[in-house]
Amino acid sequence: MKLYSEHSRHLVAVDCIVFGYDILEKEIKLLLIKRSFEPARGKWSLAGGFVREKESLDEAASRILFQLTGLRDVYMEQSFTYGQIKRDPGARVISTSYSALIKIQDIDRKLKELSGAQWQSLARLPHLIFDHREMVDRALNELQMQVKAKPVGFALLPEKFTLVQLQDLYEAIYQREIDKR
Repeated sequence: MKLYSEHSRHLVAVDCIVFGYDILEKEIKLLLIKRSFEPARGKWSLAGGFVREKESLDEAASRILFQLTGLRDVYMEQSFTYGQIKRDPGARVISTSYSALIKIQDIDRKLKELSGAQWQSLARLPHLIFDHREMVDRALNELQMQVKAKPVGFALLPEKFTLVQLQDLYEAIYQREIDKR
């Protein structure tokens, strides 16, 4: 036990990168919040929080996503762990990011009741705190690779959709037009 007590303690957190697809505007959006505490109070941020004493990383991510959206059983995958020494000016925080895919229409009405959560266009993101933009860029790159290998994009579409809507989704994910020939 002495070995454990000789080492400093660090905060462990999760950050949720929540992608949604706006089928009318044909673009990928990111669910962001305005941070409610210092440092960086009032700045745009991913939704995140600290892992509780008796909670796994996955459980913490699910809890935070539920608090933000009211949804359970959402497609979500662990993305990457960020541990740069000064990534958060408040304290030494090691954060694992999670990517989630949700249908915007599933929570759009609920967001009006949630404090500060808003969909922002991925193409026109505001400045994000700390290393959150790096997290988003990595998660988008992973999403682009995933849709090549498995049908994860369906998590962003309504139950019934057209082939044109599917193509529009893939063009939004890849951020370029797909050759239709």
